[in-house]
Amino acid sequence: MSWCLTSLALLLICPGALATGWDDFADDLATDLAPLISLFGERLSTQFLSESTSLLDNFLFCVAPIGILTAVVSVIRVCGNSSLRAFIGRAQEGPGDAENELLSCVSEMTAEMFNEGGISRVLGRPRMLEVVGWEDVDAQTQERSFRVGTLRDALQEGVWVAGKGNWILDEKGYLPELDVPNLSLNKGIERRSQGWFYAAAVTGVVLQGGVLIYAAITVYLFPQQFKKDGSLVVSYAFPLFLLGTMMLCTGMFLCAFIIERASTECYLRPATPSKIYWLQPGEQEVGDQVFGAFLGVNEGPGSTLTQNLMYIKSVRSPENPGKSSLLLYFTVAVTMVGFVLQFVGERGLHASVILAEMGATFVMAVVRTCLRTKRTGPEENRLKGEERHLVEHKKQELDWFAFYLLGVEGFRLVLDAGLSSGTSSGTSQTSSQSPSLGARLMQTRIQLARLTSNPDEESSLAWDDLPIRRVARNLADTIESTMNILSSWKSMSGDTAGFDLAFTCQSLDKTTSPTTETYTIKLERSEDTLQWKVDETELEAVLGLWTWSLLKSDPKWLHSGLGRAVGLTISEAGKEETDLYFHKWIFRQREAKMVSSKMIPFDHQLFGYYSDTHPNDKSILTVKTNNTLETMAAQDIFIQFLRSALQAAARACCGLEQGQGAN
Repeated sequence: MSWCLTSLALLLICPGALATGWDDFADDLATDLAPLISLFGERLSTQFLSESTSLLDNFLFCVAPIGILTAVVSVIRVCGNSSLRAFIGRAQEGPGDAENELLSCVSEMTAEMFNEGGISRVLGRPRMLEVVGWEDVDAQTQERSFRVGTLRDALQEGVWVAGKGNWILDEKGYLPELDVPNLSLNKGIERRSQGWFYAAAVTGVVLQGGVLIYAAITVYLFPQQFKKDGSLVVSYAFPLFLLGTMMLCTGMFLCAFIIERASTECYLRPATPSKIYWLQPGEQEVGDQVFGAFLGVNEGPGSTLTQNLMYIKSVRSPENPGKSSLLLYFTVAVTMVGFVLQFVGERGLHASVILAEMGATFVMAVVRTCLRTKRTGPEENRLKGEERHLVEHKKQELDWFAFYLLGVEGFRLVLDAGLSSGTSSGTSQTSSQSPSLGARLMQTRIQLARLTSNPDEESSLAWDDLPIRRVARNLADTIESTMNILSSWKSMSGDTAGFDLAFTCQSLDKTTSPTTETYTIKLERSEDTLQWKVDETELEAVLGLWTWSLLKSDPKWLHSGLGRAVGLTISEAGKEETDLYFHKWIFRQREAKMVSSKMIPFDHQLFGYYSDTHPNDKSILTVKTNNTLETMAAQDIFIQFLRSALQAAARACCGLEQGQGAN
């Protein structure tokens, strides 16, 4: 019986004890934890600050704020002097670190790159090609052609114009750091319409104002229902809470304002329908990260050219209001004093007020995040699948990009096509004809080579270690040296020369049959040094397009140990005399072997890769080499040049002999 009475007493007592414990827990949570939540929040705060570009963004940051300490530390990192930075433990921090984490701009010290999950900000100048594509109309012939160039080129030609913020243009009308792309502001984030930002601002005002009104109601209208520890709320609680909240919001606004004004933006728009491309070469090591190949595009619906584009160029502001020590000290003081006053006032108010403040803080944190939730992902990369891996093997992003721009499937040289030689120049297209697909492909690839090899440009635009570029440079040196020797002969005269290369270009549209076209590689002799010069970018274009087409059609070209035919034609490579001459005069360390004639398509090239497809067919003589694909292709081009140059020399000799005979 006594046990039953004891149990009944415990049941009657426990609810009251539990209720009292829950009230104490809720009160402690609201009083002690809620203010600390608003104090921290580093990642959310730095992300929002680094993407802020307007006063509206600054206002959104200051209502029901989170990351108070982060804001104060950030404004000191961006604009503080060495003494203030030492106070927060950042005395030895360089300006690039703060710029990289907190500002929206790019500069000589910071840049942005595509990664698998979005955009990464990095220190230094990694390689990134930003080009604009537009349709150009010839003033004389009214022919339309697709052109590519940098934003600087587009501004120079009036294809793009500067709008808001054009005061940061220099005396030549150029933007500083124009060659460093702003990826986050233009591709990384899909910014919502301005109405969403105004709606978020109204939400913030309602939430922050609602908390203040609710606090006033608990103190002045219903004090008996909202007691603190069984007593009425102390008289100083609400005034301190109100004053502290106002000071804190003001300080947070000034922090965001100073950081945002540390960079300035210029808004560019196309005057002609355009597209924007960002090409990132693969296998770039920046710090401890490796970035893959990526192509991002901003374009119209259905992959069309459009004027409905905007490019935001953000650079470090030359005049930052935060550089004023008085404003900076005032901002830091107002923010920290405001937090202390709000904290003291909150501890004197009812726990529900603090819970309401905490709820407003959480809601606004979610609202601010939702304004910029849609970001670039792997699906935005136009360079995908197997082609991406093939491109990275030989760093042939430029060749793939040229194919992509013009919708090309294949590009192959045609050997022994009955070409002219000597001093011809230009392409096979006459001025009255519209440029063919092959001619446009060559011009586009040449332009891409020039955009990425200008010695006057910064390192991000100088892609000098490309395998194709190195081989093209060696080929150019060899051709120039050979021409210097040939021109020393008395029979050689003139200051211009050239040799024709024939090729076929297959469109992605299979209904269009490829036709044979020619392109003339021109050589000119300097009047000062009398040395011959050839345009390396033209050789690079032919080499790159040809080798990429081969690699794209058959990845087996990556195998080592390619074979070269001993002879210039299939008949020469199959003669018994060829084998005899090779072993008598040429053979050194290389092994020659008879293989199937199907290994090498003599109409297009004089080399191939070994396979076991036709083991019983031994019809042509080949020699195995350790040369790369691009080196083998360069040798074929040199053979074409040498054949053309020697034919021209022979004709000149014949003409000279005939002239002497007539005399």
